[in-house]
Amino acid sequence: MCGIMGYVGGREASSILLDGLRRLEYRGYDSAGIGTIDSKHKLNVVKDVGKVEQLAQKTELGGLRGIAGIAHTRWATHGGVTSENAHPHLSCKQEVAIVHNGIIENYLELRQELEGRGHRFISETDSEVIAHLIEEVYERKKDLLSTLIDVVQRLKGAYAFAAILVDAPNVMVGARQDAPLVVGLGKSENFLASDALAFIGNTDRVVFLDNRELVLLTEKNVKIYDFAGNLIQKPATQIAWELGSVSRREFEHYTLKEIHEQKDAVLQALRQDPRSVDYFVDAVQGAGKVYLTGCGTSFHAALLAKLLFTSYAKIPVEVLLSSEFEQYEGMLDEKSLLIAVSQSGETADVLSAVKAAKKMGARVLSIVNAMGSTLVRESACTLLNNCGPEIGVAATKSFTAQLMIFNMLALRLGHRDDELSELWSTGSLVEKALGLEDQVREMTERIHVANDFYFVGRSIHHPLALEGALKLKELSYIHAEGMAAGELKHGSLALISEGVPVVVLNPEDATYADTLSNASEVKARGGRIIGVSNKPSKVYDEYIEIPAAPPVLYPVLEAVPLQMMAYYAAISRQQNPDYPRNLAKSVTVK
Repeated sequence: MCGIMGYVGGREASSILLDGLRRLEYRGYDSAGIGTIDSKHKLNVVKDVGKVEQLAQKTELGGLRGIAGIAHTRWATHGGVTSENAHPHLSCKQEVAIVHNGIIENYLELRQELEGRGHRFISETDSEVIAHLIEEVYERKKDLLSTLIDVVQRLKGAYAFAAILVDAPNVMVGARQDAPLVVGLGKSENFLASDALAFIGNTDRVVFLDNRELVLLTEKNVKIYDFAGNLIQKPATQIAWELGSVSRREFEHYTLKEIHEQKDAVLQALRQDPRSVDYFVDAVQGAGKVYLTGCGTSFHAALLAKLLFTSYAKIPVEVLLSSEFEQYEGMLDEKSLLIAVSQSGETADVLSAVKAAKKMGARVLSIVNAMGSTLVRESACTLLNNCGPEIGVAATKSFTAQLMIFNMLALRLGHRDDELSELWSTGSLVEKALGLEDQVREMTERIHVANDFYFVGRSIHHPLALEGALKLKELSYIHAEGMAAGELKHGSLALISEGVPVVVLNPEDATYADTLSNASEVKARGGRIIGVSNKPSKVYDEYIEIPAAPPVLYPVLEAVPLQMMAYYAAISRQQNPDYPRNLAKSVTVK
């Protein structure tokens, strides 16, 4: 979602901030801007609608002067996509500039109060109230720390913000409440960002801020306080992700690069700390009830995990959609275990579900891709995807990494040691599935003009049908639905007409014969059958042959051509698959 980048040090801030914005583009945004304080103690701000490169060319962002500054990529929530609503936002006297992620729930009340005292607002955003509050309180107190304490006590909601003040030109300040903010520690320079990738080319030493913490940064010092003003000592962490891993290399898009990285990602997901895996296994076995929660793609991974745990370990599991978690008030207790699944570890709905579960007494574990994220710190134990940064907005390698972790856990819980060892063959099998790229591209180019797609599968293939439909919707904007194959005859067959593409997920396992029968029913109504299987059939009009594999691995292998289909449908329809419209990578608002 929105991205924050801040810098204070001895170098010109604008070029560093601009580079940080480029690294934050993957989160999804519709406008961007930079603000710096120059040697004359004047705030300079440039911002506009559009992409960072367009903005750089239009406004020469890199030419702004000053050694302290803040920058932002905005994904619209309050107010339309306009230059006035883009960040940074200034106070009335243009002595305070802020950038903000999240939602200020009481902004209307604060805005009315401030306007009543003569403040003039330019934007429609909730964010602008922060700049005016800081200006008003600082004029009275003339102390940055006490000003911040006063301001955050007035704000309600989930937020992270960074600010610079003309009166303190070599200082940057920030605060967080239920939205990510991380400090980067350099040599005679320091950074503040919503994502460490923003500054990873400059330093790999970071301090993760926790909820209800404030930070004051100069080029030499970083001081962190709680919202009551108590100084907090926090250790620095060295992050492992390298600069090269965010390059597209020879690939046209990050999405395609990350699809191809799955041959390695599926194996990296298996390389877990044995103690953490043991902790998960013991926690699941000892729980009175096991729940899984996630959103979007992670929810689909959780649905598959439910089937795996039930089938291989005979452990019943409930899957709860994070965005609907409020309706489960009182359902969990101290004997409950919640496993939260998230790529970013910052998804607001997931964090809200975790907070509610802990309030009910449940123990929380997590499966996350981002080390140091809020979800990791809120969990008793975490298994990391280990697949490196995922820049494309649509989850690809993080999804198959999640599936591999759930495969490993289910087989461990079911004492299926022989099948557990077979998981290490997944890398070579995924590499074979990647060899389908030319075939999938050619097929997709023939059928991408369809207005509707349907994906069907039974048992462990049903979550993949849901995921295949989601990917196609996300990247190509084609209407698509995922369905349980056995449910077609209970109403959905009414949607089938001549030539409608229906993707049938049908590897040769216990569900094969029944699913093939369902495909025949669709074909009899004129549907165009695209079979994804290791076994050909005359029922299929198009056949995508995935390699034969142990049944537990078929969902991982199915994911690869489904992702490619979505990618090439987007390309055929001249859409950018890395940045789907209206979507963001890390959804930090509820």
